[in-house]
Amino acid sequence: MKFKIRHETRAFLYGIIIPWGVAAAVFLLFVFFGFTVFDELPAKIFLGILILCGAVEIISILLYIAEKIFGAKIIIESDHIKVRMFLRRRNIRFDDIADAKYRHYYDRTEEKNNPYSILTQCADANYPTAPIIRSQIIFYLLSGKVFRLNDAATNYKWKRNLWITDPEIDPDGDVKLYQAYLCYRSAWHKYYNTGENALKYDIN
Repeated sequence: MKFKIRHETRAFLYGIIIPWGVAAAVFLLFVFFGFTVFDELPAKIFLGILILCGAVEIISILLYIAEKIFGAKIIIESDHIKVRMFLRRRNIRFDDIADAKYRHYYDRTEEKNNPYSILTQCADANYPTAPIIRSQIIFYLLSGKVFRLNDAATNYKWKRNLWITDPEIDPDGDVKLYQAYLCYRSAWHKYYNTGENALKYDIN
């Protein structure tokens, strides 16, 4: 089974935010030490850092937009998972997975980058902006490493409110990452309950 998700690589977001902080810090140091544009060497260093920060900013923005457009794919096979991300590909065998957890988390990065949210907060400092809820799968590998995938929690908040009055509704029903997680769990149980694997593992 193949699932397309809207995964976000945190490194791309950090690549957009960090250059601004670096440029501001360098400018403050430039002023603190009393340098001016007429100080040739410090001015060249400052200009070079600004150019480097600008380049990192542009590249990070392009990568972030490209990832938004292309997304990521999870392919659940009978004995392994294929992950096709924008700049990475990974195959994870079921035998290498110790455990997997599905969860939700609050992401305030999107909220801060939302112009409407920013304008609203400027107009009313007491306006309670709601953080963005996203979904996540965490794969705990036998090697001790952790591999994470995230996705938009499509319709989760709306269905969660409906679930209060109708418990048969699954709030995560429209979340592609959750669908991939259920498919993985089904394939995992089938893999460990058939053939030679059923003899090696005691799976309830």
